[in-house]
Amino acid sequence: MNQLRRIFGMKIKNLILPGLLGIAVVVSVALSSSIWINPAHYRNSQQTSVSNNSIIDNKPMSYVYSPTQLIQTDENGKQNMLTNHSSNLISEIGNQMKNYDSKSVDRLSSGNIDEYKKLLEYKNSIILNYPSKISIKIFSKFINDSLSKGPNDSINRIVIPFDDSNEIYLMRDNGFHIYKAKFKNTNVSGLKEAIKNNVGTIPVKIKLINKTPTIDFIKSFEMPQYGYLINKTSQNYYVTRLLPNLHNTNNIKHHRNSVVYNDQSSKQLTFYNSGEAEYFDSRPNFISSDFTQTLIDSYKNISKLSISDNLSNLRYFSYSPKNSTIIYRNYVEGFPIFNQNQYGAVQIKLVDNTSLRYNFSLNNLQIPVPTGGPNIKMNTTKEVVNSLSKAGYDVKKIGPIELGYQWSNSKDSNILVTLQPTWFVYYNGRWNNYNQMINKVGY
Repeated sequence: MNQLRRIFGMKIKNLILPGLLGIAVVVSVALSSSIWINPAHYRNSQQTSVSNNSIIDNKPMSYVYSPTQLIQTDENGKQNMLTNHSSNLISEIGNQMKNYDSKSVDRLSSGNIDEYKKLLEYKNSIILNYPSKISIKIFSKFINDSLSKGPNDSINRIVIPFDDSNEIYLMRDNGFHIYKAKFKNTNVSGLKEAIKNNVGTIPVKIKLINKTPTIDFIKSFEMPQYGYLINKTSQNYYVTRLLPNLHNTNNIKHHRNSVVYNDQSSKQLTFYNSGEAEYFDSRPNFISSDFTQTLIDSYKNISKLSISDNLSNLRYFSYSPKNSTIIYRNYVEGFPIFNQNQYGAVQIKLVDNTSLRYNFSLNNLQIPVPTGGPNIKMNTTKEVVNSLSKAGYDVKKIGPIELGYQWSNSKDSNILVTLQPTWFVYYNGRWNNYNQMINKVGY
């Protein structure tokens, strides 16, 4: 009870939370307590739930592999990133595209930078962006598999003109490949309606920097910060789910900072005190070298790890063919969360072409709560780069710059986290918090 009082009292500044929130907190804590007190009961209930309800069906592949950014280009060529705090804009767009029926898909050009740039600036259109390349056949699931017979290629973004052409353009940054897909009806009126009301705008400009399309945030803007109650999934749940043949307690090793479960066959599960977990499977099913099949298999694998609504905020974030690694992150209001753990929300890595290593977090976002904090002003992309340069960082080594949220654990409660907006900069092979870089925290 004292813990609940601390939660409700922290920095809310005269803001009284709705009664329903209080009930939700009590229920959340009660459920968590029941898990801690009687994990065996939780284990049995989860076994029943998993057997009766497919996790994969709970959140379809099209959801996890949906685009993450929506940019509108108006009739004058001005571009804005669109946001909506009350609804998922990408899902709304997907609903309007679910009845697409393709007539043809043809390669329009390859290697033509000018043509590529022209499409990125297509007046009176919207652009759907992915944070990393995706296969056309996986994107096809976002529009009712209407491109399932399309080319076996990958793309980064989709341009949808608001004219009567009934065409969309599938674009791959690497090599500047452009495909033109013709549909019977692109439902322009429905798309316009989806972005008509209660939509926030952030001024941007898509530029080619070092021959790479880059979203340049050209004006300063404000972003809200969030608080979330979290739920920590019990270790017992994952042991039951991932190591069903573990019967010998001698195969459980306790270390100072971790607990290791080993089935003495091909699987090992390690839980760290930090709230992270690592699962190693040296005998997975067939491992495909095809990119589309790799994404499908990876989705099935993360579904094995997930419970109830854990997939609800999870999105595909990146794929590295060099490291054979796929990373998924949780998203809030269309922006990725960083530092939930050092890997993202879930990372799957192919090791030696024979084994899979999963890294994931036991902590899951549950219920949003007011923070009482003001919106945070964000610098422009140019100001970010200039500040890094003045701080001594080599501008040539700066990679992508991503707008996202920093996961910070609360000092007052172990079931509360804050999400603060900031820039994240890819530098020296990893994502770094811009504020920490400027303040030389860890550098």
